[in-house]
Amino acid sequence: MDRYDVEHLSPDQRRLVLTDRRNTIAEATIGLPHQGTGVLWWIGVEPAARGRGLGTAMLGTAVDVLTALGATEVILYVDDDAPPGDDRDRRAANALYEAAGFEEIDRLHSYARQP
Repeated sequence: MDRYDVEHLSPDQRRLVLTDRRNTIAEATIGLPHQGTGVLWWIGVEPAARGRGLGTAMLGTAVDVLTALGATEVILYVDDDAPPGDDRDRRAANALYEAAGFEEIDRLHSYARQP
């Protein structure tokens, strides 16, 4: 049976970890609520465990934990600058967040300069 643990990363961050008896198979990092706003910093599911609904479960757990800690609003950030098919392609994550009722409200552009 899968099991969740909460790790304290810092005074204002927690890591939610889902294990399958031995290994971490999914995780989420949250920022504790400040003035009612909690932050979801990261959700990750191990490649071998994908397709089982664990991303949805981690998102729901993260929102539940933030709500229990006093969040009345949850925001998240997505590093979404990779091309489709890249290891950092975030299309599946974006679809998950939209299906859960999150709406994009802003976009941050990244720039790099090669020397």
